[in-house]
Amino acid sequence: MQQSSQSPNKNEEKVIEAQAFEIEELKLKAAELSELNEQLEIRNKKLAEESSYAKELASAAAIELKALSEEIARLMNHNERLAADLAAVQKSSVTTPRGKTGNLRNGRRESVSKRKEQENSLMELKRELTVSKEREVSFEAALIEKIQREAELQRTVEESKQREAYLENELANMWGLVAKLRSQGAANSGLSDSVSETRIEHFGT
Repeated sequence: MQQSSQSPNKNEEKVIEAQAFEIEELKLKAAELSELNEQLEIRNKKLAEESSYAKELASAAAIELKALSEEIARLMNHNERLAADLAAVQKSSVTTPRGKTGNLRNGRRESVSKRKEQENSLMELKRELTVSKEREVSFEAALIEKIQREAELQRTVEESKQREAYLENELANMWGLVAKLRSQGAANSGLSDSVSETRIEHFGT
C-alpha cells in the first residue's frame, strides 16, 4: 500500500515540475516579446518622424516647383517679346533707305546716326535675349532636378507609410501573442495550484 501511494506522488511531482518549467519558459518568452515590442515601438516612432519630415520636404519642394514653373513661363514670354523686338529692329535696319547721291550732308548724317542707334539697339537686344535664354535653360534644369527630388521624397513617404503599417501590424501581433502567453501561464499556474491542493488532501487522508 505504501509503495502504491508513493507512485502517484512521484507522478504528481513530475507533472508539477513540468508545469513549472513550462511556466518559466512562457515567462522568458513573454519577457523577450515585451523587449522586442519596445524595440518595434521605438522603430515605429522613428519611422513616423522620418515620414513627417519627408512630407514637409515634399510640400516645400512642391512650392519651389510652382515658383520655378512660374519663373520659367515668365522668362519664356519675355524671350518671345525680345525675339519679336529683335526681328523688328533687324527688319527696320534692312528696310531703312540709305542716303542717295545728291542728298544733303545733314540727311546723310541723320541716316548714319539712325543706323548706329539701330545697330546698338540690335546688339543690346541680342545680349539681353542670350542672357534671358541662358536663365531659362538654368531654371529648366533646376526644375527637372526639383521634380526628381520631389519624386524621391514621395517614394520615401510611401516607403515610410508601408514600413509603418507593417510595424503596427507586427506590434498588434506581438501584443496578441504576449496576452496569449500570459493567459496560458495563468492557466498553468492555476492547474499547478489545483494539483498541489489535491496532493495535500491526499496526504491528509
